[in-house]
Amino acid sequence: MRSVTSMSQSIPEPQSQGQENLIKDTNVRGDLIFAPVQIGTKIETQIVQISVAKVTQQQLIKTSPYQGLKRFNFKDRERFFGRDKLIARLFEAVNRSNLSLVLGASGSGKSSVVRAGLIPELKKSLESQNFYDFIFTPNQNPFDSLYRCLLSEEKDYNFSNLNTEIALEAKADTLTKVISTLKKKEERWLIFVDQFEQLFTTCQEPEKCKNFIAGIVKVANSGDSSVKIVVAIRSDFLEQLSYYPDLGAIANQNNIHLVTEMYPDELRQAIEQPAARHGVVFEEGLVEQIIEEVEGQKGFLPLLQYTLDLLWEGECKTIGTDGHPHIEDRTLNTASYAALEGVRGALQKHINEIYQNLNQDEKTATKQIFLKLVNIVETDSGRKTVSRRAYQNEFVSESVKKTLSIFIDEKLLVASSEYSSTEIVLITQNERIQQSATIEIAHEILLSSWDVLNGWLEQEKEAIILKNWLAGETRRWQKIRLENESKANDELLKGSRLAQVVEFRNKDAFENVGGLRPEENQFIDISVALRDRQKQEQERLRQRIILGLSAGFIGALSLAGFAGWQWRQAEITKSDVILGSAKILFSQGKELDALMESLRAGVLVQRLKAKPSMELVGALQQAVSEVRERNRLETHSRSVWSVSFSPDGKTLASGSDDNPIKLWDVITGKEIRTLQGHSRCVWSVSFSPDGKTLASGGCDKTIKLWDVTTGKEIRTLQGHSSLFWSVSFSPDGKTLASGSWDKTIKLWDVTTGREIRTLQGA
Repeated sequence: MRSVTSMSQSIPEPQSQGQENLIKDTNVRGDLIFAPVQIGTKIETQIVQISVAKVTQQQLIKTSPYQGLKRFNFKDRERFFGRDKLIARLFEAVNRSNLSLVLGASGSGKSSVVRAGLIPELKKSLESQNFYDFIFTPNQNPFDSLYRCLLSEEKDYNFSNLNTEIALEAKADTLTKVISTLKKKEERWLIFVDQFEQLFTTCQEPEKCKNFIAGIVKVANSGDSSVKIVVAIRSDFLEQLSYYPDLGAIANQNNIHLVTEMYPDELRQAIEQPAARHGVVFEEGLVEQIIEEVEGQKGFLPLLQYTLDLLWEGECKTIGTDGHPHIEDRTLNTASYAALEGVRGALQKHINEIYQNLNQDEKTATKQIFLKLVNIVETDSGRKTVSRRAYQNEFVSESVKKTLSIFIDEKLLVASSEYSSTEIVLITQNERIQQSATIEIAHEILLSSWDVLNGWLEQEKEAIILKNWLAGETRRWQKIRLENESKANDELLKGSRLAQVVEFRNKDAFENVGGLRPEENQFIDISVALRDRQKQEQERLRQRIILGLSAGFIGALSLAGFAGWQWRQAEITKSDVILGSAKILFSQGKELDALMESLRAGVLVQRLKAKPSMELVGALQQAVSEVRERNRLETHSRSVWSVSFSPDGKTLASGSDDNPIKLWDVITGKEIRTLQGHSRCVWSVSFSPDGKTLASGGCDKTIKLWDVTTGKEIRTLQGHSSLFWSVSFSPDGKTLASGSWDKTIKLWDVTTGREIRTLQGA
């Protein structure tokens, strides 16, 4: 007899309230949750077999019980299966510690297990109205995200605007102030910071991100067990915690909880149970086939949910020979699953079908939409592609809005409102999207699962990086302009980065990745205007200098035609001695030194207003005509921003806009070697006092230390949030100083590569 695996003796009716308590036989009362003592819990998951007949006797519910690419939330808790043991571990962790880090790969289900597993279990265990959960993602400004969360109309917090504005102070003690101001003594709070990695990928104001993390540490160390913080972070961003030692110290106290891939019995529950609750079973052998396909695969859960959702919807839409939808036979069948090309092929096949059915304008809009919703960030381990949110009002044209609606209806994009009482500006088949809504890709798994998108990302990666960087710089400039307009010019684009932005705009490269917003174009235009004014001023100054020097030099030469007021034979004799020295230098091939000596003699004669000899005039003429460049070093393909001599003067290092660093032999002018490692321009190079090490600071926000003899990279130093203007060694060579566009100076231990301290003005 066929059966369905279940966790309990019976399957509750679909309309029943609340999922069966996953945590059994505990001695936990609601008033003890979050008590400052460890609370023991014990999970007892009873696996039983339920007959197919019993499942199919239930009421048939035709709506899909599967989540697609969207994460599970509290309202989806009755359809969330297979994570009972992990939920129990997290439940214990939250009671034991004020801060818990949930770590897992993209697609492992970190967000879902907290939202649809842990939080419902905490609410149920408390058995009171005094538990409140606050869920948000950091986005561009974590304090603004917290503020919006506190004002959410979907919750019953009832905080006033005036009180919640504390969150916008954005200081290290802001989170503590929010809690002390808004929280009542008898309340229990859980603050869940989802997608914590956005602090490193999306946040545009490093100081606020630093203060936000400091605030989390402050709450975690406060000893107040009535407030718990849970953060979910992608495992490939765990390295970023090393830059925040206080947070890392807490994490190392057994507070990191890994979300692993699911075991086969857990997968079976996640696959079978949602369908069983809707009165449907799987064809015999199909569940085993699906488990075999996905078991051990990294980040497959969103693909699994998406495939099962497509399978269900397909069975609902397909009409059988009896004139009824296939779903009415109460069985999800193998043939339909095979037509989807399995878990690995279903998403790609479906999105390709959608894309191919679009007209050319809609295809162009699709590219613009998806590339607007991604970012490419630099990390210690290389570039990573991540999703990003965009506000609905960033999508302007009717063609883009229409295409946006198509992908929202297909559940490939998600629209979520941060406020609910705002103007409705976009209507899809399934929902009304508001002006303040944010649009994002349903899940990052799509970034690696759609070949067309992968091709676009490779083709437009430089434009994506530059555009998203420009968006952040524009916001910062606007903010400073509002606060203190006199300082706004200091934040304008300059140098090679301005040239690059203008170049990309002139060739319409930004149009392929969603285009520039009006304020971004304004930022560029004002930057260009300032650059042009400065160039004009520099040119006028240069002309004045040239005229002044020319007049002085011509005056020196033309003294031969003037008679002096008096003769100072001794000083003229001195000028003759200098002139003799110039001749010797000429004979030794030292033309530049000879020129300097001849000019010294000429200046002396000019000061004495004495009549120069024809010999002096001839020497000056010879010096001007024969002096020449010793060497011209040319192999960089773009502007050179920094040069540095080795202490012995034999080697020259150069850093440029074309990324590589070059070492030159000063005597011969030949290139010694090229140092490859920076992914973007190099602004500053500096030799150590012993000449054995070269430091370089780049636009990729990294400092690299190089072995001058071998040309090999020794180590990379990372900690600044913007590009570097300057790097310099201490006299003993043990410390390196770096100055950055983020307005900080950092001191580094050259031997270990560790940051010693940060210097920042008031």
